[in-house]
Amino acid sequence: MAKIDKFLELFHSVRESDYNKILKVFNTTRNFLKIVVKYGQQEDVDIAYIPEYEWRNDRDLMAFLFDNGFIRGDFSQYEELEDNVKNRFLLWFLNYDEETALKFIARRLLNYDVSTEKDGYYLGVVKRDELSNFFRSYSRETSPRDLAKTVLSEDDFFERWWDTTDNVYRDVIDELDSTNEARLAEYILNEIGNKDLSLDDYDDDLFYEFSEEQGTENTFQITNSNVMNLIGDESAMYELLNGDLGDLKSELYSIHSSAYNGAYESECYNLVMDGLQEYFVGKFDWDQIKQSDGKIKYYPKIKIRDLSADVRKYLEVYIDYDYNYTLDYVDSYVRMMDQLFYDEEIDKIDFRIPDYPDYQLIDKYINEYFSDYI
Repeated sequence: MAKIDKFLELFHSVRESDYNKILKVFNTTRNFLKIVVKYGQQEDVDIAYIPEYEWRNDRDLMAFLFDNGFIRGDFSQYEELEDNVKNRFLLWFLNYDEETALKFIARRLLNYDVSTEKDGYYLGVVKRDELSNFFRSYSRETSPRDLAKTVLSEDDFFERWWDTTDNVYRDVIDELDSTNEARLAEYILNEIGNKDLSLDDYDDDLFYEFSEEQGTENTFQITNSNVMNLIGDESAMYELLNGDLGDLKSELYSIHSSAYNGAYESECYNLVMDGLQEYFVGKFDWDQIKQSDGKIKYYPKIKIRDLSADVRKYLEVYIDYDYNYTLDYVDSYVRMMDQLFYDEEIDKIDFRIPDYPDYQLIDKYINEYFSDYI
């Protein structure tokens, strides 16, 4: 027993010459460790003293160490390893027991912004716009990153357009569904219905028809029986919009502006949220954190789509790197992904930003907003 203890002293020496004495006797580190197993002294071995080249050259070393009791079940020896071995250790750990490895990584190494929940792993951030760095950036034009920062910001979304139409009849009235047409008819009747209107002020052919039908000489009235004919006639409506229905005209412009900007905002929001689905699942939820003063503060969180794949990619790329690339140094999921993005090992989220909103969505919002104005 004393003889193996002597070799254990050499094994744990910081001098390379002492380690070479082991290799002269046993030829390989693996052969020496087999003798340690034979004597049942695995707990006396600090695997952090295994030279770096052994980890690289012996692909099965990790499995041997684990199967023979050199690696503790809680994998806490990770912290004792040399920095340029740690990523290799974790990669083997993931391949050997993914569930246990992910819990270890999430709870011990990426716990700055990753939380473990029943249905998976969640990224928690102070502000949602921190995730704008997941999107591609351009130097000379508005980029997906710029848009993501705006959409994910807690501030109100910008309004890009003010004068969105020069024809509210075609762009608003013509797009109304039957419910809103009836609402418009009711509004017109409330404003000018059953009142004498002069043909000197309004000379559209439709108004002469109304006058003739009503048996008047120089006047006409908008009534229940003809208001829908009025709404269906662009030129007649425009005469009234430029006259007694001036307030209605102003509201119609506001409706179109709101619908236009709302449609664009909605498109942009969906582009950003759909883009996030490349790395995340679903929408943002909120964590309630009780502060030291007793107040409750809410922090956004979102489920990570595939933490295993993301971590595995990082470990594979930086497998033998130094301390600056270990997960305990990186400390967070966002910083880990930032490094992969920076080195172009993975792609940032990208999409084409539309120049204008979709007209079908504008029409949808016109009908949704109409009752708020009319």
